[in-house]
Amino acid sequence: MTTQSHPLKRAIRNGLLMAVVVGGVTHFQGSEAPEVMTSMLFTFGIVTPALWLSYRFTQKLLQRQRHKPD
Repeated sequence: MTTQSHPLKRAIRNGLLMAVVVGGVTHFQGSEAPEVMTSMLFTFGIVTPALWLSYRFTQKLLQRQRHKPD
C-alpha cells in the first residue's frame, strides 16, 4: 500500500508549481516583473486552497470506501 502525503503539503507543492508556470508564461508574454509577481501570488493564493479542499475531500471519500462494510 502506498503512503499518501498530507493534503496541505500536496496543495502547497502543486500550488507553487502552478504559480511558477503561470509566472513563466506571463514573463514569456513580455510582462514586467511586478505584473509577473502579482500573477504568481494571485495564482498561488487561489489555486492552493482549491487544491487543498479537493485533496481533503478525495481523501475523506477514500477513507469511507476503505471502512465501508462489504
